[in-house]
Amino acid sequence: MVYLIDMRIKYRTEDGAMWLKDDEGSLIVLTVIMNRLLSYLIEQRAQVVTRDELLHNVWDLHGLHSSNHTLNKYLSELRKQFRSFGVKAECITTIPRIGFMFNGDVDVKIIAEEQERETSVTNIGTDNAVSEKKEVSTPSQRLFMYAMIACGILTTVSFFMPAGLLFKENVQFQKKDIPTFFLFRYENCPVYTVLNNSIALSERKKSLFMELVTEGDIACLNGTTFLYQVSESYLYGREGRAFISRCTTKDNEYISCLNYYWSGHESKI
Repeated sequence: MVYLIDMRIKYRTEDGAMWLKDDEGSLIVLTVIMNRLLSYLIEQRAQVVTRDELLHNVWDLHGLHSSNHTLNKYLSELRKQFRSFGVKAECITTIPRIGFMFNGDVDVKIIAEEQERETSVTNIGTDNAVSEKKEVSTPSQRLFMYAMIACGILTTVSFFMPAGLLFKENVQFQKKDIPTFFLFRYENCPVYTVLNNSIALSERKKSLFMELVTEGDIACLNGTTFLYQVSESYLYGREGRAFISRCTTKDNEYISCLNYYWSGHESKI
């Protein structure tokens, strides 16, 4: 299920991804509990949900220990995230001595999955690109979200460092059915992004990808797949972020991803 919140934020309940609809580089991934909590509140939108009901459905039913302190902590983090995305209204309101409610005055729409897929294909624009889009269903294209989760990219980065390679680390995680979109081939390695690419941005993304892998000496190795995400602001020389993950598989399971991060200004393109 994909929601459009306040006409500006897209939120995908399947994996907890949230991003500004006009800036795919703003994407963050909520923790499992935060995702479950937000999804439940939106389902009960404009209705008061008691503390006990939230604790039971978000924690207890999943074998987790619940507490009012933990609930308050996650609600606070969700509110901060909405504010960071520019939502002025209080999305999650507290009803004293009763519980909480997802504000009915905040516009929430369900985006049909079929419509999303049609839009993705239309934006690609050529028969060849449409053929590439069909690759979305293959297992090797479903890594980006869990690479981000494994590396702890669970909240929006609130600071920037000088441009260039920030750091890299190796992580392990299990395969999940998360859709990604084919961008191009770097030598023999396919490169995917987590959100669909407009024609206008695709070439800039490809060019920047090649500069980053050259700068970071990131090679295409046999049997590896690249997951790539860059904020639109970074593409155009403003403050932003870029992320490249080189992932390998074993026995049809994704066992390792080496992740690279850049932050600051990109002025080469």
